[in-house]
Parts: sequence; C-alpha cells; structure tokens
Amino acid sequence: MRRHATELRSDDVIEVMYRSGAIGQSARPRWIRGIITYCEAGTWPLARLADGQLTEIRPYMKWKLVAKSRDLPPAT
Repeated sequence: MRRHATELRSDDVIEVMYRSGAIGQSARPRWIRGIITYCEAGTWPLARLADGQLTEIRPYMKWKLVAKSRDLPPAT
C-alpha cells in the first residue's frame, strides 16, 4: 500500500531514502530516520532528519512510515 505525505502528522517517525555515492560511481540507497515536525493543510510535511537537516516531504521522494505518533509511548 502506497502512503501519501498528506497522511503524515506531527511526531510521526519516518525514514527517507537518499542516494549517496561519488561522482561516476553507482549510487547506494541510504535510509535516514526523521520525525515530522510540522504539518498544515496546503503545505508539504516538514521533517527533521537524524543528521539534523530539515526537509519537506515531497511526492517524488521515497519514504516509509516507521511509527505513527499515536502509537508511540508517552514521553516521560
């Protein structure tokens, strides 16, 4: 089942696929974990990735849902 970025909510945990590799070499896929920090109607969800960068989750990006915010245990 394909998910759409419009289904994401704040505090959902995702992984975004990036390709990395040197110029002239084949790119390797790499999954980077992130947390959705901002969602509002009419905008792309904004995620803070594990490496610290912020990125918008766009339709062309490959990503997978790791955990819905409502499924996570409450913070202590």
